[in-house]
Amino acid sequence: MQFRLCWRPRWAWAGCVLTSSLWLCACATPSSAGNGGGGEGGEGGSAGSAGRRYLLGSVSIDADGNRVSYAQIITELGGHFTNANGLEANGNAVFLAQGRHFFYGLAEEPSWVKYDTREGFEEEGRLSFLDYGITYMDFSNVIVDETTAVSVLTEAYVAVVWDPSDMTITGTVDLSHLQKEGFSLEAFTVTEHDGLVYIPGRWANWDTLVVEQTVHLTILDPHALEIVGTAEDRRCGSGGRVTFDADGYAYVMADGRNQSMQTFAAAAGEAVVPNCLLRIAPGEADFEEEFFYEIPQLTGGLDSMTELEAGSVDAGIGFSMMKYEDRIDADLDRLAYEHWDVPAYKMWRIVLGDVPVAEEVQGAHFSVVGFPGSGVDGKLYSSESADGSESTVYELDPDANTARQKFTMDGYFAALLPLER
Repeated sequence: MQFRLCWRPRWAWAGCVLTSSLWLCACATPSSAGNGGGGEGGEGGSAGSAGRRYLLGSVSIDADGNRVSYAQIITELGGHFTNANGLEANGNAVFLAQGRHFFYGLAEEPSWVKYDTREGFEEEGRLSFLDYGITYMDFSNVIVDETTAVSVLTEAYVAVVWDPSDMTITGTVDLSHLQKEGFSLEAFTVTEHDGLVYIPGRWANWDTLVVEQTVHLTILDPHALEIVGTAEDRRCGSGGRVTFDADGYAYVMADGRNQSMQTFAAAAGEAVVPNCLLRIAPGEADFEEEFFYEIPQLTGGLDSMTELEAGSVDAGIGFSMMKYEDRIDADLDRLAYEHWDVPAYKMWRIVLGDVPVAEEVQGAHFSVVGFPGSGVDGKLYSSESADGSESTVYELDPDANTARQKFTMDGYFAALLPLER
């Protein structure tokens, strides 16, 4: 089964995969394709940190497009992991962890399930979001502290603040300012920094093939249950997660919703706007007018395909996959996203600051675009895969600017989260 962009409403996403915030749906085209990561259960490996435990999350997709998620506890970052011993959940689940607890966000019902992981998976409680009119747990979630977590429900335009310690809802924050007629809202990669939650806003109309040329950020104080700032810029479009430097500057990179904005504009004969890097000064709540870098300026002509990822939210270093246009056949149907099947994308490091510096990651390979990575202990764990049946997970070192293979696994790599004992 080949994965292409077959546009569907969310209730029809049964055969789709979330790849770097972009849903690819299974079309009836026999072939191999895809990318991502994920896996569970199975054989351990070598070269993990002594005494460490991790939650490994994966998504497996069968030939008919049916998705199953798995969660397992591992102690080594090496070898190969299968799905055999994974805690299974139907659909594309979401994963959170805190201390020794794992939280499973279900795809078939809008609920979080809490597990104690000291002796395997022991269920400790559930929290339903059914009262908010949704049918699945959304993908915009973050744990702030021991008693505070935030789940952004994009279809309900509300941020729900909940307590992971006793699995109760603390309150809500209205996000109706993010509602735009004719567009659906996406806010996949929510970030926490110094007690505040940063919510990126992306708008797209997949029927008319338009991605709005806007970078928007909502800053939320979950303890006060209020919005403390919003930032917006229209020089480029569809910004993702926030990364901070040591001085407290917040950086946001537009990726055009994985270059969809540029693809749609080119097909319509309109000007193609490159992706860009913006920032917010410490204590401020709007983008600096004078800080503006188009990504091709930093890379010698290459534009970004994925949002800015980081091993640590405040390390001042981000990673993004760049698109190598000369590796893509000009005859491919871009509106059908045939170019997503081509290994034409490679990871780059961007050192943030007054003058950002970008360079190709040593040891990175050309691949198709997959699920976002996971930051653990200052390193970014990211995967490469040819068809989604198996993934290779790499450890990206932001200081050394290297990619080193760590382990392989069945399915798509979806999460790597540290667990306490």
